[in-house]
Amino acid sequence: MLGPEGGEGYVVKLRGLPWSCSIEDVQNFLSDCTIHDGVAGVHFIYTREGRQSGEAFVELESEDDVKLALKKDRESMGHRYIEVFKSHRTKMDWVLKHSGPNSADSANDGFVRLRGLPFGCTKEEIVQFFSGLEIVPNGITLPVDPEGKITGEAVIQFASQELAEKALGKHKEGIGHRYIEVFKSSQEEVRSYSDPPLKFMSVQRPGPYDRPGTARRYIGIVKQAGLDRMRSGAHCAGYGGYEEYSGLSDG
Repeated sequence: MLGPEGGEGYVVKLRGLPWSCSIEDVQNFLSDCTIHDGVAGVHFIYTREGRQSGEAFVELESEDDVKLALKKDRESMGHRYIEVFKSHRTKMDWVLKHSGPNSADSANDGFVRLRGLPFGCTKEEIVQFFSGLEIVPNGITLPVDPEGKITGEAVIQFASQELAEKALGKHKEGIGHRYIEVFKSSQEEVRSYSDPPLKFMSVQRPGPYDRPGTARRYIGIVKQAGLDRMRSGAHCAGYGGYEEYSGLSDG
């Protein structure tokens, strides 16, 4: 399928799809259009947890099919209004590569390993160490030994590989009186920490992250304004589009 722009094809993107949406639902929604390769021309976008994101790319046969698809913008599928955008193959391929549980990003991108952390180092201190760099929710792994003592290492997952590269620039900077080493890492290294004799340590000390269910709600979105609020004792600094962040002062 060669499109008019150097092989970019005839691609549209759908947004607002029900999470239970099937390929057949997409075919019915675009019933006026000819989908290239039939069912193989519908590509759902998945989250890193493997759930449908509510978006999909659809490869069509011609520019006329694209025009027909764009006329379906804001029409409904069930109780949802579906947005339709014109796209192209390069963007589709990039997004599909960088989404889903087995994507390039989720497998390798965005991970760094720290070594030399001081005894009793908390997740809050790590967040502040990387001030200005966005860490994914639950993106700080602190392994402990069989006695429950921290090992002085941690693996951090940032929101992108670009941010992880910037994090490497913190190599040999300090937390307290310790110089911290920062190395590239991967999801495989995180998994290795779950094997004996090491295990995951979800929290470091009594605090807001120790309460039942709260550790799952921990987010590591690091923004200077947010940290200023945290230092001043803000109890509920929700930002970054994620779930509520319980302030550091109520532990």
